[in-house]
Amino acid sequence: MHAYKRIAIHTLLAIITPAIAWADQAERYQLEYKLRAGEMVVTRVVHQSHTQTAIAGADQDSSSQTSSLKTWQVQSVDPSGNMTFVYGIDNVQMQQSIGDETQAYDSQTDAQVPDVFKTVAQSVNVPLATITISPSGEVVARDKEFRCPLLGIGDVTIALPKEPLSIGAQWHVPRELHVRLDNGSYKTIKVRELYSLEKVSAGVATISLMTQPLTPVNDPAIEAQLVQQLSKGTIKFDIDSGRLISKRLDWSEHVLGFRGAESSMRYDATWTEELVPSSARTANLGKMSR
Repeated sequence: MHAYKRIAIHTLLAIITPAIAWADQAERYQLEYKLRAGEMVVTRVVHQSHTQTAIAGADQDSSSQTSSLKTWQVQSVDPSGNMTFVYGIDNVQMQQSIGDETQAYDSQTDAQVPDVFKTVAQSVNVPLATITISPSGEVVARDKEFRCPLLGIGDVTIALPKEPLSIGAQWHVPRELHVRLDNGSYKTIKVRELYSLEKVSAGVATISLMTQPLTPVNDPAIEAQLVQQLSKGTIKFDIDSGRLISKRLDWSEHVLGFRGAESSMRYDATWTEELVPSSARTANLGKMSR
């Protein structure tokens, strides 16, 4: 090979190789929580569901809607980046309909609480738990347990990998669900939450999620109990500020024979959570931190 050709090739490689390395590095994104001590993180959570059941020729429709303002009052961030916050619910509006009967409750306006909503009403404007999470969203400590909705979405945070990710990367978190059998005992169903990094645009990561059963399920009675816990949806996560922007889950399931050959159940639902900017928050926020 002529000397000038070797020089040209070496020069070209010297230009291309760093560019390839830079491009490869630029396509990897570190997803982690970055809460700041003293701040309040507020999200609006809305859950709507509609269930239609038919058993032995008797049909029944039921629906529910819940809207709540969820708060994280960040207390501290340690040198390792672990963040401690007080978890609470600032206000809640609930409505439930079964057939022609409808009950409703608004924590901001209603003095009387229908019996069906009393447990939830007692959790409003009180500290539900003090929780410490790692930058990857792992709960490393909490002072008390509280009931989260069983929607197949894990704990109070999103499970994030500790290593940087490229577009298309997947990770999963194992979980166990429990269903009640006809004889009164319980069966454990192993599932996993599968996450995929779909894209990154303007510093916002779009993540898809799906809860997948790992334990084979062939019993319609068990399927009917699982439909609310096997979710799929989309998460928007702000990489720079290190927090969730939005999350949406959707269900549309139909189970046949869950209570005999002529029975059926149809379940349709949505669950959304959206970050509330500080400029849009109501004046009564922050009661729990007083």
